[in-house]
Amino acid sequence: FFRMRVKTLISRAAMCVVVAKYFDDIGWVGAKQRDRNYVPDISFEREKVGDVEILMYKDNTTGYREGLNSKGIAILSASLKVADDEKEIEKKTTKHSGDGDRINRALKESSLSKAVKACIDGKLTGNTLIFNKDRCFLLEACNQPCKEGNEEGKYEYKVMEIPKDKTIARTNHGVKLPWAGYQKTGDKSEKESRKSSEARLMIARKVAKAARTPNSILDLLCVKYSNNPQMNTLRTTTDKKKMRTTAQILLIPSEETMYFRPVASDVNYNFHKLDEIGRAHV
Repeated sequence: FFRMRVKTLISRAAMCVVVAKYFDDIGWVGAKQRDRNYVPDISFEREKVGDVEILMYKDNTTGYREGLNSKGIAILSASLKVADDEKEIEKKTTKHSGDGDRINRALKESSLSKAVKACIDGKLTGNTLIFNKDRCFLLEACNQPCKEGNEEGKYEYKVMEIPKDKTIARTNHGVKLPWAGYQKTGDKSEKESRKSSEARLMIARKVAKAARTPNSILDLLCVKYSNNPQMNTLRTTTDKKKMRTTAQILLIPSEETMYFRPVASDVNYNFHKLDEIGRAHV
């Protein structure tokens, strides 16, 4: 059913950036620059629930997943629970915070409105783009910081539909929820991460406006805009425990296509297994 194309991107190796833009001849398109501080082991999952087929990439280190379904619904997200995200990376656990499962459940829905509701009901956190060919929603959500104990604070969210004549970009700090994600206060590492998040957001917004084709979004996110690699959307580093770009993802609902460009990832896929449900063209 899906056409999944895996392209190798050879370039200088950015924490996550998500971008969406509407093209008159294609519809809404979403792109993501995915950053980790380790080399992830990536595979692809395909499943069918009723009349809905789902295609997702999976980080086998953490269990995180996102992708699109046969009803033309796509989901991409950038983390706002950055402390948990970094702890998860350090532990290299096979158990994720649950966001991959929440996205998977939302992609089992047959309509965009139901998918948005499923994300909210499941308390999905992050700067999340939920879109199909004709409509795009931004869900900005996080749990309030809890000062006592280890329990999470109250789940809060803002959801908005993006007009077709506008673009949307998000990184790892809250805009509608300014207390979420990296903050301007705190230790040196927190402040530097916030500067990086703001710099990458500024670049991503410009990229979204300038892009003339879906693939040009990915290409423009790879351009070197600053001599400081941590301030580029394509982050390059060989230092341990530093974020680096590991992959680019492009989802085009009208084409029912996932484009995956590995940058610093180990990618494994079994075409026979992917073909068990439908057609997977590579």
